[in-house]
Parts: sequence; structure tokens; C-alpha cells
Amino acid sequence: MDDNKTKLKICLNSFDDLEHIRESIINFCRHYCSSDEEIDILEMAILEACHNAVLYGTKIKNKSLCELELIFDNQSIKAIVKNYGKAYEVLEKDSFSIDQDFLQYKNGGLGIPLIKSLMDSVEYSRKSNNMNELIIVKKINNKQ
Repeated sequence: MDDNKTKLKICLNSFDDLEHIRESIINFCRHYCSSDEEIDILEMAILEACHNAVLYGTKIKNKSLCELELIFDNQSIKAIVKNYGKAYEVLEKDSFSIDQDFLQYKNGGLGIPLIKSLMDSVEYSRKSNNMNELIIVKKINNKQ
């Protein structure tokens, strides 16, 4: 592992694991973020990405339903969320508006726009074997 990077890797197999993931995200971010607001933003965005990965993922024999990797690199926290299943569209909507989106809510479709509104970078790629990889990054004010 690089001296300038700290990593945490967690596997999810059901919605029951989301509370453990939430606690792990908060504890990881507490070490590096200088404010509760940064931690709350990271928690919300990463948990939403994990929730979607579990909800839309396909269980593959001997594989976790979702894998989360958190990486700190002195300037940002990066979350890599991987799951198997159908490809999903990340770039359909570039922004999130409480008035236009939330108040006119229809079932589903707000997760990625919400994540994009909270994070500095959102990248999606489709890997071999029907694997989805979502990489979300938030620049932080490092407290160390």
C-alpha cells in the first residue's frame, strides 16, 4: 500500500449489510475529514451508491453482491462501488434540483443525480463479466 494512501475494502451481500457499511464509511471519513458536513456528504453519496448496487445487482456464485473500496489520498476520498448486473446509465441527468426532481419524484432515478450533486467526480465503467464500477470522488479539507 502506498504511504500516501489509506484503503478500506468491504463486501455487501444484502440490504442487512448497509448499516455496517454506513458505520464503516463514517469511521473511515472521521479520520480524514475536517468537518461533520464533509462526513455527512460522503456518507449519503456512498451509501446511496451501495444501496443501488445491492438493489440492482445480480448475485454471482462465490462473489459478493456489492464491493466497496474507500481510498484516502491526502486530498480526497474516493469510493469505488462494484457490482454485477445490468449496465446503468449515469450521465442522463447532470444535476439535481429539490424543486424539479425531488418534489416531482417518481419511483427511482434520483440516486445518480443526487450523487453527482454531492461529489466532485462521478465515473462509471462497464467491466467484463457484466461488472459495473462506479467511482465517486470528493475533495476534502484534510484534518491531518
